[in-house]
Amino acid sequence: MCDGLGWFFNWINSIQWLEVIKAFAAAATALVAFFALRNWRRQDKAKRQAEFLDALIEAAHTYIAEMPKPIILLEMAKIGMKSHAVLQENDDETDVTVRGAIAYIQKNGEQDAKRILEALEAVQPSKIKLKALATKGQVFNFYGYSKCQNTVTMLTWHFDRIEAFMVVTGSPTWNWNNSTVMARLKKVMAIDPSEIRESVQENNVALLEFASDTYKRIYG
Repeated sequence: MCDGLGWFFNWINSIQWLEVIKAFAAAATALVAFFALRNWRRQDKAKRQAEFLDALIEAAHTYIAEMPKPIILLEMAKIGMKSHAVLQENDDETDVTVRGAIAYIQKNGEQDAKRILEALEAVQPSKIKLKALATKGQVFNFYGYSKCQNTVTMLTWHFDRIEAFMVVTGSPTWNWNNSTVMARLKKVMAIDPSEIRESVQENNVALLEFASDTYKRIYG
């Protein structure tokens, strides 16, 4: 028994405790460094995600703040078209409206189109930035990001609709008896400024809700 204990104590004494302590210290340091690096990466990812959301919301608000002018110009042009509609015998409402639109375009179309173009050109940098950010955001794999992309698509679609209206109103010499030309005219005449305003507001709310939910997921 004593011989066994002696062997055990001799073995204990033979261990290079300083080296063991150094090894454990190195392992502990590596473990701490690993968790610190993982935490730093998590924080860095959260920071980049939050910065992206900030930029996206700022771009959206800039775009939304600039859109009222082209919407108002669209509304004024449509009022002008209605004012030129003159009811004739056996006319239906569509004939009167279309004839009034053509008369207005022939008289004021180029001037209106120029004003709308200037307004759209002022908004275009914001539109381009907003769409670019929405595309870039795909790399973050946000939960429900398709909703955000659809919102941006809808917001910028209204810009394209007003642009299409501008093209038609800026073409007073088109052949209005041509079926293709008439179809384009009726299509842009159907654009409703009030509907655009309502849609812009709804999509602004949807974008803010997405950002709020995503901030909560980022920071818990």
